[in-house]
This record gives sequence, C-alpha cells and structure tokens, in this order.
Amino acid sequence: MSKPKGRVLSRGRDYVLIPAEEYRRLRGLADDEVVDAVQFANESIGRDLARLRREAGLSQAEVASRAKIRAETLSRLENAKGNPTVATIKRILTALGPETGMG
Repeated sequence: MSKPKGRVLSRGRDYVLIPAEEYRRLRGLADDEVVDAVQFANESIGRDLARLRREAGLSQAEVASRAKIRAETLSRLENAKGNPTVATIKRILTALGPETGMG
C-alpha cells in the first residue's frame, strides 16, 4: 500500500489523495456491487407497500382515497419512482388498516 500523496480540505471535509492504481486496488477489494442507499430504500418501501395493500385486498385507488393522496402517487411509490415523506408513508399505512401497526 502506498502512502497518501496529500490532503485536501474542501467545504469542511478532509480528503486524502492517493495514486490512481492504489484507488483501483482498493476499489477492487470493495464489494462488487455499489448500491445507492436512497434507491434501495425506495425499492424496499415500495415492495412493502404493494405487499401490504395486496394482503389487505385493496386496490391502489382505494388506498389512495383513504390516504388522501392521488392513485398515481401510490403507484409511483410502489414502483420505487418517488421519494416519499414520512408523513405520506404514515397516511398510507393508516389507510391500510390496523394490521400494519398504524391504523
């Protein structure tokens, strides 16, 4: 492992400069797949919302109406195409009923 070539302070964050070949070596040691945390969370939330809605035997339109959101919004969230607020998720879970722990 080579020594860092320098340090840079930018916008209050401390960075270390290393040779490109060392970066590639270290990057190769990391997991092969890099996962975007926000996208992962949105996919997980969407999957769970869709599953809970199906288990409750409700349509997207029924849940959206109860949660006072548009059906298109629920569809986007279930398909990981949106970035939901906590308030929106709470309204959807409440609309799904007591078995979700929110109703």
